[in-house]
Amino acid sequence: MRNLSFGFAHPLATKTSSAAVLALVALGAAACGSYGVDEGSFGDADLALGEADAPTGSGIAVTVGGVGVSVGVGGGGGAGGATGSSSSSVTTVTTGTGGDGGGVGGGPVDPPVGPPGVGFWQFDDCGGSTTELLDSSGNGSTATRSAGAACAQGISGLGISFDNKKDTVTVDDDPRFTFGKNLAVAAWVNPTSVSGSTVRTIAQEKGNGDSSFALVVRNGEVRFSVTLQDGRTVTSRAAIEANVWTHVAGIYDGRFVRLFLNGEQFGQISAPGTIADINAPIHIGNNPQKQQFMGLLDEVWLSASPTTVNEIGQLSCIRRPTTLTVTPESSGPVAPNTPVTYQVAVTNNDVGACFPGDYFLQSSGDVGINVFADPQFFPGVEPGATVTFPVTVTGSEDAEPGVHQIPFSVFNFNSPEFLAASGTLNYELTEPTGCFVRTSREIFVKHLSVVEDPIRTTSDGPPDDPRTGAWTFARLMEDMAPTPADAPAMVEELFTSWLSDQVVNGFTIPARPAIQQVVLDEWPRNADGSLDLQRAPLLLLGIVNRIDVRNLAEGHAGEGRFVFGVFSQGFAQQFTVILEYKLPASTEADVLDWANAWHALGSLPFPSEEYNAALQEITTRFAGRNAAPGRPNGSSLGQLRTNEIALAGPWELREFVLSADTGFLRPETVKLTPDLGFDGTPTLADFVNQNEADIIAERHTVPEMFQGAPFLGGSSFNNLTAWTAPGILNNEARHKFSLNTCNGCHGGAETGTPFLHVNPRFPGGETSLSGFMTGITISDPVTGELRTLNDLGRRNQDLAALVCEPAPALAAGAPAARLGAPVDAAASRSAFIRRGISRVH
Repeated sequence: MRNLSFGFAHPLATKTSSAAVLALVALGAAACGSYGVDEGSFGDADLALGEADAPTGSGIAVTVGGVGVSVGVGGGGGAGGATGSSSSSVTTVTTGTGGDGGGVGGGPVDPPVGPPGVGFWQFDDCGGSTTELLDSSGNGSTATRSAGAACAQGISGLGISFDNKKDTVTVDDDPRFTFGKNLAVAAWVNPTSVSGSTVRTIAQEKGNGDSSFALVVRNGEVRFSVTLQDGRTVTSRAAIEANVWTHVAGIYDGRFVRLFLNGEQFGQISAPGTIADINAPIHIGNNPQKQQFMGLLDEVWLSASPTTVNEIGQLSCIRRPTTLTVTPESSGPVAPNTPVTYQVAVTNNDVGACFPGDYFLQSSGDVGINVFADPQFFPGVEPGATVTFPVTVTGSEDAEPGVHQIPFSVFNFNSPEFLAASGTLNYELTEPTGCFVRTSREIFVKHLSVVEDPIRTTSDGPPDDPRTGAWTFARLMEDMAPTPADAPAMVEELFTSWLSDQVVNGFTIPARPAIQQVVLDEWPRNADGSLDLQRAPLLLLGIVNRIDVRNLAEGHAGEGRFVFGVFSQGFAQQFTVILEYKLPASTEADVLDWANAWHALGSLPFPSEEYNAALQEITTRFAGRNAAPGRPNGSSLGQLRTNEIALAGPWELREFVLSADTGFLRPETVKLTPDLGFDGTPTLADFVNQNEADIIAERHTVPEMFQGAPFLGGSSFNNLTAWTAPGILNNEARHKFSLNTCNGCHGGAETGTPFLHVNPRFPGGETSLSGFMTGITISDPVTGELRTLNDLGRRNQDLAALVCEPAPALAAGAPAARLGAPVDAAASRSAFIRRGISRVH
């Protein structure tokens, strides 16, 4: 599973589609809900003026309960989130924290965020010490409740309970309560009874027998009416249920009277005109005629401005913290390579007309711990619904034994908070047995105790201490150059090669002059003007064992590598420099000696000076001066490669070798990679078809010339596509060819990699690796078939086959045997030692 992070503005009225989320694009969408026309009724005798019965419509109510939601009265004091059975096999996690109040019931909820209005009474300040209820709209229209109107659990925080004719909440008349052609009123209601002809007031402006608007319950309906200047009272209505929370709202816009339940329109009556202007208070839960509401009211909102359906939708959505449970609570002790599947159940506790949740689970394991969720994304999770992510954790021999608490996060792309919930998976790994390889200590070493060794990665130690600067770019260049004194000039010539066009194998490599600002201007110089290599703007990212690319016929047992990242202008640049040394070998015993030296690192205390000293012995064998007598400068350097987009786009990989003539580094062709101009051409198809067997076995070479013309590239530009061409007969050959090119291996289409397999780091932070390195499943760009790639796992198996007694089946299945080598165990073992298992860069 790869890490990801997103950031985008997300207003409540905007929905992000699932497809857009997966493409990392936030798209707007239409408002929630639909509506139908309710014929309704209108007449002077409606509502408090002697309302007559009328046909009813259909309605929807939202039930709070049955989804494991505990609603609180105070800011804290109770356990919030999901409820249900609890046992040792279930872990419950909820987001959010309680406040300081001594409330009743559940945990925190997010108060509704509504559009501007002339009054918004949320009642969360309800308390025994005062009868004043503040106006959240900011207009100062304070409401006053009667002493009997009790504070109670509401839909969000506190609400008001009405159970007596003397219970009232009143807002004094204000000039802002002049509505004209624009009125909107909304509230959350939980009536104990909706039957009978008695009018039950939710909100109304009324005084001296006159009413401008009323939102009431009567005869099993919620009714919204306005009284116009010509004396007409126009009403829209819809059915409502008792004992459930329902958001009710009405809008008048000078043309229609519209009624909404839970954000969805249920009624629309034509009523052109202007609302009568009266001087009267706003009554909530009761009116002067004692037509009181029976039940709970909360979040009463009033507006005298044009109001949209989206704004009503905002008010009808109560967001509550997402809750989750993890089953089982712990894996219990398991042996390496034992998968354990956890069920992460995520509940959308939102209430009302909220957009469904689009949930994405992200996690990453410790070294040697693989975490895989399938599916990783659940779109369209409705309020009150629960989805379950199966998450499988597997620990390899490379992981430390003991309990690993693996953190994970669940994101909701349709929530303003974005991070919905988080938790941990408890995975307990036992000590491995038998012969095994620790990848992080024997194959790819990137722990800070190594890459920031205070003596070996700096020049601060005693000059006569062989550890001082052993793993610095300066020492490696000094040991590689014709003489240590030549190193600054060699390095400057290397990096200034980007300042001008280079021609390699007949192909022109365009200059990238930004090298001056990004690297050269950042590099301190000595008093004589030469580059101060000890203060190179480069950080060590890792030390790598690539014994898997061994080829004894070419005189080596694979490679040892130093990976550096450019750190300049105050941050880690997208620019890596890799020094790739051959491991000198002439016999099978030499190969096994290298293998056993790397493998011995895994049994040493880690992190420790003992480990670092043993690693230094290995690196000095391949990177020290005169490590390879007879090669240029006595250096075993095979090639120096660079990966960068810090200088210009697109990504580019270059390769350099030591010149036998000058002893300095010179540009060289990029191996196994034709010039990008051949992608998609008949020439590429001819080459793949003609070399199909060798390509599938990963034993091919790409020549400098093919069909009488330059073929091998002078550099590798990465357009993040895969190599392909019409006419290629075998897609497996196409895949293996593409995978072994620089830009195919470092590309998004073939390996899911945005070019860098080893990512830059800041001081004090460990580098991260690509999914291709640690494990990824990706679709073939041509056939769509799924391929699982895990290059570190592949390298681990190769080293284990060298240092552990190989089983005959493994030896017989080695690539050499597939190519027709003798199939008896001894011959297969010999062939396997002499040649690595593949050729991926």
